[in-house]
Amino acid sequence: MNIKLILLLIFIPFFSISHEVNIEDKSVEKIVKERMANMSKIKAYSSKMYPLAMASEFDEIKLLNEELLHAAKDFKELFPLGSQGGKASELIWGDRETFDLYNDNFIKSIEDIGLSIENQDSVSLMENFNIMASNCGTCHKKFRN
Repeated sequence: MNIKLILLLIFIPFFSISHEVNIEDKSVEKIVKERMANMSKIKAYSSKMYPLAMASEFDEIKLLNEELLHAAKDFKELFPLGSQGGKASELIWGDRETFDLYNDNFIKSIEDIGLSIENQDSVSLMENFNIMASNCGTCHKKFRN
């Protein structure tokens, strides 16, 4: 049996329990709309965070980063098999391993921003913000139509 299939069967229950996004009862159209709305949130939070990161406004950026992290985790779950559409490339479903890796890298960079905020480290905050932004670009280049 294919190792990817085995891993998928093992982790699907975990993913469906671990996040608040419930896709079981939604039509493809609703999933695509929710996915696009979630991406808009991610863009808005990231845009608001940049000037705050530049100014080392740790308290203000902390709340936005928490919302960004939540949105990023939810976003990853909004690509179930059979939900192709919108601006999402078919390659997402064809190369799911890379797509998931890119999403995991994005989520990790947001968590690293959180650590920079917690440590009130301005240099690491900007470094991690730039890594997060770079992760966005990497995924968009490969997986957006």
